[in-house]
Amino acid sequence: MDEWSDDDAFWEAMEPALCAPGRLALAEGDVAGIISALELPKGASILDLGCGPGAHAQAFAARGYTVSGVDRTRRLLNRAAASSNARGLHVEWIEADMRTFRRPAAFDLVCSLYTSFGYFDDRGNRRVLQNILNSLKPRGVLLLDVSGRESVARHWRDRSWAEVDGVLYLERRSVTDDWSTLLADWTVVREGVRKDFHVRQRLYAGTELRDLLVAVGFTGIGLSGSLDSKVPYEQTAERLVAIAQAPQGAQ
Repeated sequence: MDEWSDDDAFWEAMEPALCAPGRLALAEGDVAGIISALELPKGASILDLGCGPGAHAQAFAARGYTVSGVDRTRRLLNRAAASSNARGLHVEWIEADMRTFRRPAAFDLVCSLYTSFGYFDDRGNRRVLQNILNSLKPRGVLLLDVSGRESVARHWRDRSWAEVDGVLYLERRSVTDDWSTLLADWTVVREGVRKDFHVRQRLYAGTELRDLLVAVGFTGIGLSGSLDSKVPYEQTAERLVAIAQAPQGAQ
């Protein structure tokens, strides 16, 4: 197993939190804000990369967009498919690793939401961005939503816990590599059974993420503190959202 993220046991343990009704309900407002900010035309083709249970992909589909959702976890994709089928929505659900998935010049918009990006080493993260660039149509748009280093530092907590549907989640956090890596030790207690997981996440500062996107080949890069682009990326921002464009020429 090359990466912690390849461990199906982790995603099974996290499923109640990822699929909590309150979390899924945020998707409708998120998608409305994205469409408004990007002035996304009807019929645009959209890829939700790291789609998880598929709430955002379905929200796009319900508004008439052509949508594909990619995730490496079959368990979450099965939930997404069951939900979209029940709602009569057509979404193409694809089981794939974002380090290898690419569909040349296929999408007007690629979204990676709620920090679905940044869980590999620098080479792997860069490969994901290269795949995205290759998968965008000329002048297509990437919307990349992550936890910015500045925001994490400002709201730093060593420990936190939550209970979701009777499942207890405890997180212990630390940083390393000059604040470029967030380490999280998760303890999940479900029906009296304890499981422990170790998670690594790349922390990007705003300027660092922008420079990486430029190096990969994106243009017109802007940073924001919200999905609807109404909050600037400054001291009050709770998230780091990068909007970048594929160049006019072929990749």
